[in-house]
Amino acid sequence: MSQSITGERFRRRRGRSRRARGSVLAALALAAAAALGGPPVRAQAERPLGLLEQESVDESLAELGLKVEPDPAGKVVRTIYVVNREVFSRRDWRFQMLNFFHRTTRPQILSRELLIRPGQLYDEALVEESTRNLQSPPPLVLAAGTQVIPPELSSVVAIVPVVSPLPGTVDLLAVTRDIWSLRFNTNFEFQQNTLSQLDTSLSENNLFGWRKYLALGFSMDLGKYALGPAYLDPNIAGTRLTLYAHAVAYYTRGTNDYEGNSETVSLHYPLYSLASRWGAGVDVAHANAVIRHFLGTNLAEEPLMAMPGVTVPYIFRRSYVIVDVNATRSFGLTVIRRATLGYLLDARRSALLENFPYGALTPAQLQTFLAEYAPITEQRSGPYLQYDMFTAWYGIYRDLDTFDLRENERLGPSVSLRAGLSAPALGADFLTYPLSGTIGWAAGPAGAFFRASITGSTRLRAGTAIDQIFQGKLYLASPLWRRLFRLVLAGEADAARADTQRTIFFLGGDSGLRGYAIGDLQGTSMVIAHAELRSAPLAVRSQRIGALLFYDIGDAAPSFGSMRIRSDTGIGLRWLIPQLNSSVLRVDWAVPLENGTVTPAGFPGRATAGFQQIF
Repeated sequence: MSQSITGERFRRRRGRSRRARGSVLAALALAAAAALGGPPVRAQAERPLGLLEQESVDESLAELGLKVEPDPAGKVVRTIYVVNREVFSRRDWRFQMLNFFHRTTRPQILSRELLIRPGQLYDEALVEESTRNLQSPPPLVLAAGTQVIPPELSSVVAIVPVVSPLPGTVDLLAVTRDIWSLRFNTNFEFQQNTLSQLDTSLSENNLFGWRKYLALGFSMDLGKYALGPAYLDPNIAGTRLTLYAHAVAYYTRGTNDYEGNSETVSLHYPLYSLASRWGAGVDVAHANAVIRHFLGTNLAEEPLMAMPGVTVPYIFRRSYVIVDVNATRSFGLTVIRRATLGYLLDARRSALLENFPYGALTPAQLQTFLAEYAPITEQRSGPYLQYDMFTAWYGIYRDLDTFDLRENERLGPSVSLRAGLSAPALGADFLTYPLSGTIGWAAGPAGAFFRASITGSTRLRAGTAIDQIFQGKLYLASPLWRRLFRLVLAGEADAARADTQRTIFFLGGDSGLRGYAIGDLQGTSMVIAHAELRSAPLAVRSQRIGALLFYDIGDAAPSFGSMRIRSDTGIGLRWLIPQLNSSVLRVDWAVPLENGTVTPAGFPGRATAGFQQIF
């Protein structure tokens, strides 16, 4: 049986485990991953718990009178104890009084998420997958690749085997600690003495303890602010069906004029475990919004290539309607292969603003601006087929980004390929064949972590490749040196060619070069690299504080050959408050070493603040 500290039982349905059928691709992926240091999940699971996790487990063991089982392999699971601890513990002083206002997650809801149940043999892989799903549920992938990140519900998740009174059996103890759910969820960017980005919501991340999300959100950038409700239900009526709904109204920052809206409704049956075989989804999205780009805190003025000497403010209206229907079949358990068949309708339109004061600019100049900078007006319609492959191996890290909390990183090779058709006979404006692909690799030898990926996409139209987008990314984190420092490196290169979507890459502020103004550097090619020497966290009760030294280098320009590399250097502070967020609070001060478009080199530099690491 399974029980919480109140003795509740649960029943759990799970997809049947099936051995992966052999294939040449799967065998090659598995052999290559093993050769390059991609350890299986069982090896990673032997790592000790983090300090915050260990404290929560020790408290639960003491309360229930349990002891850790050192050798659970080969034993049958008898009972699962589910303990969800309060947000604030006895180490948090008088803040414990705030627990009165928080409804902890109901034990039966947590039990339902477990992929292992009483009567089964103890399986470390299922225990680990259950831990990952409870701590960081996979994002909900919507139409056109948009991702919805589920709200953080638990800062601590640990599942440990405990001694059972019956010979040949083992019990499990699942311990979580809620993040404060009724709150103003906040993410912000502050730079150039200006609040450049603010995302906040009055929300209940864990409605009635059911792990459902309801919020009234508010977001603001340099040009507009948005207000509207959002709802995410990952288990409709106790099933695996997931519902997401979001509506937003946009208003001009400063004048409060209404300028547009957007709505999204999605219903998905997700692949909730590695053993899941079928998934499906329906997404409907609409938007009518104003697009702006900024240089510093002012609206960017863009030069017209066809009219030398003329500049036009980068602002226009963009609207779209997207409908995406798809179904996915998954194969394998160690090497996961997934095939998705879908149909996409995507209608997009660009237009000038009706009431924007364009000044003395002529209609011909404004239309030239749209032709040079705005995505084309177009309707696409047709089927697509997608293939994904990855190895189900995971590494566990605790101080890459979160300063002690568990971080799950998938290891080994990964491949994603997609091909489609958009044809006039199906409602499209013209015949195209969309193609895209991503190849990636991640490894975690000896406490280090390495990840690299290459992505490309294009559309074939009348024998010509249009909308060519390329991206290469690299990330490397060294092991902790003497438990004091870790060196983290990252790099990225992007390019857009023959692009009807008019993609422009921007650098400056939080988008890459921290010492430069927002959007200081821009172009259809971009290179950016970072180096950070990050300290190990200092524990102050349950909170964690760290510091770092950093160096950024990069540029954005019309081509790689025309780049003039800029760089900056500085210091930063990181602060983790696990009761409120699993992401660190970031404060950075950077000094530019070369002149930018508008940013002079040297002191006093620029300060930025926000949540999450820069990279």
